[in-house]
Amino acid sequence: MRLNDIRISPHFKLREFQCGCCGTVKLRPELIAMLEALRALWGRPISLTSGYRCEQHNRAVGGASRSLHMAGRAADISARPDEQKPLRLYAFDAGFTEVICGEEKNYIHVGFN
Repeated sequence: MRLNDIRISPHFKLREFQCGCCGTVKLRPELIAMLEALRALWGRPISLTSGYRCEQHNRAVGGASRSLHMAGRAADISARPDEQKPLRLYAFDAGFTEVICGEEKNYIHVGFN
């Protein structure tokens, strides 16, 4: 079994949220619930590209100094540019308060305060 290879909800495993450099996980249960709600609204799988980030990793990827990723309150989802607008609307419906499209990098950032 790989590190953090534990199912934490019907569609997500803990390892999907671990920091890309150190493997640490900090995760709010509300994030999982909102991602599950978003997946239900979207009607198909969601692939996470970033979950928790330690301070060092957040700096390395150019994240905001007070990034919600460092508090376990945000995730980035792989999404083509043509998928981003509908995903953005569904994300707000799922309860996210911060939704940022990254068209040039094929992702959408979702988070909550």
